[in-house]
Amino acid sequence: MSKVTRWAKRVGHSTTETLGDLRCFASGYREFKKSGMTPQGAYSSMRRLYRKTNGRFNDAMGSLCKALHRKRSSDLSQSIFENVSRDEVRRVASSIRRDGFHVFDRKLPTRACQKLLDFSLTHPAMPVTLESSSTTEKTIFDRSNPQSIRHQFLADELFQNETVQQVATDPYFFSIAQDYLGFNPVFDILAMWWSAPTCNQELQSRAAQLYHFDMDRLKFVKFFVYLTDVDTHTGPHCYVRGSHKRKPAALLRDDRLSDEEVRAHYLADDLVELTGQAGTMLAVDTRGFHKGKPLERRDRLIFQVQFADSLFGQNYPLIHVPTDIATPMAERILSNRRCYANLALAGNK
Repeated sequence: MSKVTRWAKRVGHSTTETLGDLRCFASGYREFKKSGMTPQGAYSSMRRLYRKTNGRFNDAMGSLCKALHRKRSSDLSQSIFENVSRDEVRRVASSIRRDGFHVFDRKLPTRACQKLLDFSLTHPAMPVTLESSSTTEKTIFDRSNPQSIRHQFLADELFQNETVQQVATDPYFFSIAQDYLGFNPVFDILAMWWSAPTCNQELQSRAAQLYHFDMDRLKFVKFFVYLTDVDTHTGPHCYVRGSHKRKPAALLRDDRLSDEEVRAHYLADDLVELTGQAGTMLAVDTRGFHKGKPLERRDRLIFQVQFADSLFGQNYPLIHVPTDIATPMAERILSNRRCYANLALAGNK
């Protein structure tokens, strides 16, 4: 019996189509290990395998990752958050395992929030419009007259900012991600964006304001920080409690879902709006159904970092580390190159 067939039996699917996706995934993963790039066919197979096995394939791969990439120690005393303990890290990770998300009791320090807000109002970002293309020019977000539903900052430019570097590499976030995933994780996605109101459903879909699940990687967890006050009218993150585990078969498709479709399969109490003042932090496994609720008024600024099992999946550009990065962040990057494989050091391509 081949390894692929054994894997198929392990996740409960041994149809010809599923075996083909497993072979494509395995071949693509070998290519990824050589080149650092994921073939599109293998990425598509990964997404299909998630749906066909209702997440069991991803969980099996996560177990393998635990065996290959043991947890690493981290110095929580270097965190920008005060009085962080290992017990707190375990409690947060347990909360994510249970519900798929966690709203932190603590907030991002006010000074860091202000610095990120200042950056967002003085640096250009990519607007999302119906006409958006590769030639779209970056503009500075105008809070008094927003010209798009979403203004997305480029990760490479974000990481030039020292506050971004501090937050993105903070040992508190790393430790929670590691405890939740069960292995030494890879720092993956770095993002920050402004959102503004719109009634256009196509734009809402492009701005992730309809229910969906993420599958850019096999296993991952995201950290969101609200940098403006967020209430029910200003685009709270919405999550379906427990949907990061298994999903109803009728909803297992790679598409955006209406509120009505989701409500038909879950209890009302499980559809949660996560609101909070500026500085509020969320940890979320976005394999679960989620969306940004469409804004009805004002605007919203969000900062996000993600940790994953590896960089296999969606191909994103490397994030370049500035030569003058402060010593604490540089030491974290150099001491755990697996975790920070997505960060290109000066002199490296």
